[in-house]
Amino acid sequence: MTKAEFYANIDDILELEPGTIKGDEQLSSLQTWDSLAVVSFIATCNGLFGIVIPGDNVKKARSIQDLVGLVGNKVEG
Repeated sequence: MTKAEFYANIDDILELEPGTIKGDEQLSSLQTWDSLAVVSFIATCNGLFGIVIPGDNVKKARSIQDLVGLVGNKVEG
């Protein structure tokens, strides 16, 4: 999956307009990043990549790039 596709999934999780997430955002600046978004992110990663990311790891993320890091080599480019 490309970073653009990954960002599009984050847009969807956060119910943002397509193309909103560019990759340099801090999660604290996104009003819809909350506990429901954390659960949705975990479920999305499980569905897309077949991986389970512990909730504590997601809660420690501070930026979109941190989320990219959590999925490792599943996101390219």
